[in-house]
Amino acid sequence: MGLIEGGRHSLWEITNITNIPKGTLGDLKKCDTGISKPRSGRPKTLSSRDLRHIEIYIRTSHTTRRTPIPRLISLLDLQAHPNTVRKALIGLGYNHRVARRCPFLNKRDRKRRLQYAKRHAHWTVEDWAKVIFTDEMSIKLYMERHSKDLVWRKVDEELHPDCIAYHRDGQNVNSTIYRDQILLGPLKDFWEESFGDVDEPVVMEDNAPAHKKVCSSEERTWYDLPSASSQFT
Repeated sequence: MGLIEGGRHSLWEITNITNIPKGTLGDLKKCDTGISKPRSGRPKTLSSRDLRHIEIYIRTSHTTRRTPIPRLISLLDLQAHPNTVRKALIGLGYNHRVARRCPFLNKRDRKRRLQYAKRHAHWTVEDWAKVIFTDEMSIKLYMERHSKDLVWRKVDEELHPDCIAYHRDGQNVNSTIYRDQILLGPLKDFWEESFGDVDEPVVMEDNAPAHKKVCSSEERTWYDLPSASSQFT
């Protein structure tokens, strides 16, 4: 630019000195600067308004947290590629994560759990050493694998109610099975082997209907845990 502004050399002469093409020198002379002007660049596919709508929709409910990206594009009428929407969600802080599994608890069960905790808050290590916790479950063989429950959530939303996969345990164990195949079977053997020297053994069970019919007939102390207590203990 100094050679051009000095006016002592023609563009051809400056080209020979600097090896810069004459056309480029002419453009520099017209712009009167050697600094390129900022360019607007390619406009963003998703506007700030689109991003707000995406976040508001994702946070609406338990169901919307699980919306696949193609479905999200269709519902919000977004003119964008799925990869663009995925990057936008990540930019907003949302990642596709497997939902944390947790037993379903209604308000009554939550209240009972709190009462249970308060009722046993004074127990010592020696008290708990006399206790055996029991629970049972049914296992189905040769089942097809279930797909993962994926949710859109932020790092600190792992335990958000909308990001949890609630489940209910099956009710396939009746009182007869509970007595013959559990109490008088492996549980009895385990009890005699591990708690044989305990004067007042305590069995904690989860208060399922199948348990109530047989508990009174056994010569042990029975305590009821709140509902869905296998995970609680």
